[in-house]
Amino acid sequence: MWWKRRGAASIRAILRSDWDPVFANGVPEAADEYDGYIGPIGRMLREGRAAFEVAAYLTHITTDRMELEGWAEQNEGVAEQLVRWYADEMACAD
Repeated sequence: MWWKRRGAASIRAILRSDWDPVFANGVPEAADEYDGYIGPIGRMLREGRAAFEVAAYLTHITTDRMELEGWAEQNEGVAEQLVRWYADEMACAD
């Protein structure tokens, strides 16, 4: 239930506000632009994957799928943010 109420929405918000490689934030028609990545990221977080693994996934997306260069540092920062956010959420759930 937590995932449906808060989890997916929070990951979506982080991706749109702090990652946003195609500048979809603020474009109502693109509100779901990154939704396809939420499930895999959530799965990685639930599995306890490290930030560098989440960053590798984000880099795969930006480099291979979006064909963008120069996002490695941004991907690392967002991955660390996602891992911290998830750890904080799970600590509050206890």
